Amino acid sequence: MFKKLVHLLLLVFVSAVYAETVWLDEDKKKKCCEAKLGSTPQKELSVKSGGLQENEKLKELSGSVLYIRDMDGKIEEHNLSGSKITFTPQYKGNYHLFLKRQEVVDGVLNVQLSTHRMYNKEGNLSCSWTKEVRGKTSDSRYLSEPLPQLPFQLMMEKTIHKHHVNCCLYVGDIIPLKVYYKGELQKNIPVVAELESGWINTIKPNDDGIVMVEIPKSTYEQEKGDKKRSEKLLLSVQHDVNESGVYNGIPYQSVHYVMSIPLSFGDTPLEYESKTLAFATVIGVMLVFSLGLYYNRRRKRKSPKEIWFDEE
Repeated sequence: MFKKLVHLLLLVFVSAVYAETVWLDEDKKKKCCEAKLGSTPQKELSVKSGGLQENEKLKELSGSVLYIRDMDGKIEEHNLSGSKITFTPQYKGNYHLFLKRQEVVDGVLNVQLSTHRMYNKEGNLSCSWTKEVRGKTSDSRYLSEPLPQLPFQLMMEKTIHKHHVNCCLYVGDIIPLKVYYKGELQKNIPVVAELESGWINTIKPNDDGIVMVEIPKSTYEQEKGDKKRSEKLLLSVQHDVNESGVYNGIPYQSVHYVMSIPLSFGDTPLEYESKTLAFATVIGVMLVFSLGLYYNRRRKRKSPKEIWFDEE
């Protein structure tokens, strides 16, 4: 009975989080790590509300603010309108995007936040080479401190993995996360993780306030011919504060924060490497067996003997 009650409360908690969650969805026209040298295409994103299985695209972003942080730590602020977010990266490397939406409902200031790490695979290499090298050597492509403009923030640290591809995540990667409120680390706020397949899990922080999320093997049924399908992982946290004030002339008595990080991942390259190795092994065994069989038959084949007749 107790387990059923806990499960029911968890479902209510998850439903409440995703009912108020907004997240940035990037319109990717190319597969991960594909690039065309010398071009700087315009990036397009939309904002969705809800979870991965049930969501809707927001048609009007007026009143929302977008912060863009580059590898140099420079922050640009943009007031949004319409239904799409567009910007053109200036150089190759990582950009961190932060969305902030606020509104007062029934005396509660709802603050909806989302962040998205975008890796620009294209651009002018002559202008970005030093930035790219510096980013790889000092890990500046990952945030080292919370964004000052966001009072509540879920931060993704550098992922723990053996591969060194800075624009891709794979099954089995372990993602360390931290939750901050007004610059202070929060050690009691759990993170909710969701996959497109419907898998949902709540992970609590350890004693150091770090939430370790391991990307699980997806049970999502792949489409025919889609060998390396990219899947989404949505991470969300929420926090309530007893704080009163006025926003846009409307008073409120408390503040409710929700923040999300949408991520894309694929099957580990080791899986394809193992399949390739197995296929090569099978071909090699078949080839050796065929050569052995051919050689054995040649040995058993008797050469014709010449018969001489003495007529004297």
